[in-house]
Amino acid sequence: MSSDSASQETVCSQSLPLDEFLTFKLMALANALQMQVTRHYIAPVTSVGLVEWRLMGLLQQHGESHAGALARISLIDKAQISRSLQPLIERQWVQRRVDPQHARRHLLSLTSQGLSHFNCVLAQARPFQAALLNALTRQERESLNQIMAKLMQAAEAIDAQASQQSADSKPNSSLAIEP
Repeated sequence: MSSDSASQETVCSQSLPLDEFLTFKLMALANALQMQVTRHYIAPVTSVGLVEWRLMGLLQQHGESHAGALARISLIDKAQISRSLQPLIERQWVQRRVDPQHARRHLLSLTSQGLSHFNCVLAQARPFQAALLNALTRQERESLNQIMAKLMQAAEAIDAQASQQSADSKPNSSLAIEP
């Protein structure tokens, strides 16, 4: 078997063991890293949780945004975003104001106090993140980025296909159904 054909070998969905599910493996790694970040870098500096810190990071990176935009960017559920934003607003780390272009929507931004807390945690987290990345060679980091981009594209394509199949299987409400 040539290396080209070996690299194109498909995975059998009927016999794929649960411990080989990519989603399980990635979640286990993500959970382990999240626990370390929370325990060693966020908790000693501030009382916010990981989701709150991520939302602060998104606001720092993208500027003033609304909850729907944060949900699209982060792939975090909008309800979880709303719950996580409330303590940040109460601490006055995030400011909420009515969107002048859409009265039912609120724009969110970091306050100077929120930015200060975010930057404090960021200073602690950067060496940890650099150490993780430095465990890989430059080529491995590039490969990892390419693999993650490819998996994201595949996930989006699978989601679009599943959504289309779901839409196709629903009865067309505009058709008259005769008794």
